[in-house]
Amino acid sequence: MLIRTGRCRSEALRNAGFTLLELLVVIAILAILIALLLPAVQAAREAARRAQCQSNLRQWGLALAIHENTYRELPAGWRFVFPSGTMFPAIAPYIEQPTLGYDPTKDWDDPANRQAVQTRIAILLCPSTPRTILYDPGWPDIRPAVGDYTPTHGVNAKYCRLVGWPEYSPPDENGMLISRPLRLAEVSDGLSQTILMVEDAGRPTLWRTGKHLRADGYAKNGGWADPHYEIALDGSDFLSTGIGEGLGPCVMNCTNDNEAYSFHTGSCHLLMGDGSVRIVNDRIAKEVYAALSTRATGDIVSEGSF
Repeated sequence: MLIRTGRCRSEALRNAGFTLLELLVVIAILAILIALLLPAVQAAREAARRAQCQSNLRQWGLALAIHENTYRELPAGWRFVFPSGTMFPAIAPYIEQPTLGYDPTKDWDDPANRQAVQTRIAILLCPSTPRTILYDPGWPDIRPAVGDYTPTHGVNAKYCRLVGWPEYSPPDENGMLISRPLRLAEVSDGLSQTILMVEDAGRPTLWRTGKHLRADGYAKNGGWADPHYEIALDGSDFLSTGIGEGLGPCVMNCTNDNEAYSFHTGSCHLLMGDGSVRIVNDRIAKEVYAALSTRATGDIVSEGSF
């Protein structure tokens, strides 16, 4: 009886094991499940990053609204004349960033402001942006920290000439954040119809249509304190090489060299004058984007157009 029982137990244990074929089948099933789940996981992560990006822009909209409520005007988006700089030090206290130590009575590149302009401002950075460089190498002595959200001052005259349109009046600085303070009464096209800020993500790394171009140099003026940080619509060609800026009619996601550019597939975020954040298709018509970029041209855009 003991010998027979041992034989039965030995056969049962042998029958309970996995064969090599069964093991391979299990591995194949697991691989298929992972392949099916991975896109869903990636999509969920991108949705979270996109939501954070929208939240970042809303905070900048709130900061600008508080500034306007306090001073009855929007700040100048940038200043090329003394004291040169951007709007960000003026509105940073409204986003709980009061410790920049920036002196607004001095130029942005003054040694007294060196430490301040090297400060990374977290809510100026889109979490979807693949980033390896955190400062603008165009200023090696200053090393200004970069950002992804920028004021836009409208449509430049050279874009109008490029696409065969009559120039706007004024021909430049026809948006909301320009080189002087702006009262909201000047925005006759409506706050919900006019862009305050837009994504120009990834600077100083140069990106063209989703490709990182190492051989073609850098995207310029990525430092948030640099008065050249602001952008306007100059257009781009549709190529995947070269700088692109000013070479064609493309308005979005063709180059991040001082044009609207986002790492949210097929789209880009816009902060509107009423504080809302709109995500628009990057195939938006150039006429619609130009109308949204200008403050007082009488070009009213229908809700379904963007």
